[in-house]
Amino acid sequence: MKKLFSLILFAFVSLSLAQPNIVFSPQTIVINPIPSFGVEVFVNKDPSGDSTPTYSIGEQITIGVRVTEASYVYLFDVRSNGTIDQIIPNRMDPAGENNYLQAGETKLFPPQGARYTFSVDGPQGTDKVIAVASKEPLDTRQLADFGNNGNFASSNIGQEGFAQTLSIIIRPKPQNSWVTDTALFNVGNPPAAPRYGTISITSSPNRAEAYVDGQYIGLTPVRYGTTSGSHTVEVRASGYQTYSSSVNVPGGQTTAINATLNPVVSTGTVNFVSQPQGAQVYVDGQYIGVTPTGAVSFNAGSHQVRFVLNGYSENSYSFNVNAGSSQTISGELRALSGSLTTRSNIGGALIFIDGQQAGSVTNGTGVNSFSGLAAGNHELVVIAPGFSTHVSTVTIRGGETVEVQVTQTSLSR
Repeated sequence: MKKLFSLILFAFVSLSLAQPNIVFSPQTIVINPIPSFGVEVFVNKDPSGDSTPTYSIGEQITIGVRVTEASYVYLFDVRSNGTIDQIIPNRMDPAGENNYLQAGETKLFPPQGARYTFSVDGPQGTDKVIAVASKEPLDTRQLADFGNNGNFASSNIGQEGFAQTLSIIIRPKPQNSWVTDTALFNVGNPPAAPRYGTISITSSPNRAEAYVDGQYIGLTPVRYGTTSGSHTVEVRASGYQTYSSSVNVPGGQTTAINATLNPVVSTGTVNFVSQPQGAQVYVDGQYIGVTPTGAVSFNAGSHQVRFVLNGYSENSYSFNVNAGSSQTISGELRALSGSLTTRSNIGGALIFIDGQQAGSVTNGTGVNSFSGLAAGNHELVVIAPGFSTHVSTVTIRGGETVEVQVTQTSLSR
């Protein structure tokens, strides 16, 4: 019967101010901060890995591991007294000797039908099971060797020695070729107040930089083991505002943080005016309002504005908005001309437009045409001696022709 102790999921401590290729937890666990695939290790009392279950001394335990990509898996039981036991690979049977797992495969140790079992041995404390998955075989003889132990390799290098030696083994490996995970369990009576808890950090967008208490711990999604109590979580991504939150981490439990990052948008304001007023304003094809618009906020960068007013030619401008700037853009609108056609019944009658004589009624047809009139309202007066005077207001629209029927009656009747 093989005796085991197990795992702790720990907080990461950055090895440098820049993003390191290896980070350590406070309990000296080696972590890949930018993993390209995943490994999960768990014990039978907590398949989720979110809590720290308790086992009595002598109680049987089963350890499971799964990988998201095909890889070589190494499992180590790190006891609270610093003793290291290598769970796989082992020499007990073919299942223990073969430590290569396919993508999505889950293995349990001992496997079903094995001729051995694992039971928990003292001393009391919190143990951890560490899983290391690698795309290529690793030489782990410095971590644990079979020596005279026969079927299972072991060592007494302690937790710190284990972490330092493991870091030496995997540091030369490509960043995307290895990943680790840990699982915790208590041996004997659980502590009255568990010292450690876990923060599980996800974000939108994904693969943002995660920090706990100012320490870089990896890219989201990431699980971070730390001391129980209050901690500050920050999530950062280029082009997004930093997410920051203070969280309380209960000992022995997992606290989930889902950080939604808001894009950093640099804006400036623009006031649109026109002569004459009342023009419709479109920016980048979107209707903004009628001049004068007042201050309107736009993202920094280049934009296109278009002024539209009935009876006037449209006018377009390109403009640039700088972050924090304020500016006024004026649209100068040119009135479009229209035409007027009069149909009169008195030949020779004088025609006045806006007080200026524009012509006389054509004998015979009585039809007169006047072009080039500015869009807008105009006064039309037709005078003929002995006949009533015609006075009306005519609205000219740009590009259009307006017809007016002029009927004058004799004053001698």
